[in-house]
Amino acid sequence: MKKLPDRPELNADMCDTADDGSLYIVNISRRAFLKDVALTGFVLAAGFPALIRADETAAPVGNKYGADAMPHGWVDNPLVFIAIAADGIVTIVCHRSEMGQGVRTSLPMVVADELETDWQKVRVEQAPGDEVRYGNQDTDGSRSMRHFFLPMRRAGAAARTMLEAAAAAQWRVPVQEVRAEQDHVFHPATGRTLGYGQLAEAAAKLPVPARETLRLKNPADFRYIGKGQAGIYDGQDMVTGRVKSNTIKSE
Repeated sequence: MKKLPDRPELNADMCDTADDGSLYIVNISRRAFLKDVALTGFVLAAGFPALIRADETAAPVGNKYGADAMPHGWVDNPLVFIAIAADGIVTIVCHRSEMGQGVRTSLPMVVADELETDWQKVRVEQAPGDEVRYGNQDTDGSRSMRHFFLPMRRAGAAARTMLEAAAAAQWRVPVQEVRAEQDHVFHPATGRTLGYGQLAEAAAKLPVPARETLRLKNPADFRYIGKGQAGIYDGQDMVTGRVKSNTIKSE
């Protein structure tokens, strides 16, 4: 997939920065959004702190709101959404229907960013209809990103943490001494490195980390989210009629 050049003047219209460095939502018209996408490729325009507040602190504990109030709610288990092959290819499952809104790019891109994987190595697989496994799959009301931004971040962060733990165990070093970056886990003290493909099998056997222990990336460190550098995942196939199906079907 060819990377497109930065268009800062367009990105700034979609996602702005506060004085403290945080990002927040800027409303744009549908017409302007479609025009910018046509010029630059897909841009994930999301207000990260705003989404965090809306998802986790907007309602008192025990209340049901947002995705929690929908049938089957949300799922953030990395073993459900992420598979890493021995050759390092990362498959990310999209559980919402693609109908031109770019969800087959946006949700996997969130996972890839937190996972610290090269977007060029990502393959997207459409999920079947199975809300018990994937969480709510109703694709309506512009809710996919609002409801699944944080769950997809957590899925990516959990997978990254498991890969780091697998590498630390193999090297017999504290996990605090290793770090994951762009499809590899590094041990800076000794210069050792292992690729995700080498670690995937061992990592998949480890317990999934508890949500409250996950280390999410600082938005300032995002590689893809809000950058406007990645084109729509299968946009070329869509416009040339090569996509078999982007919609959810029950098995």
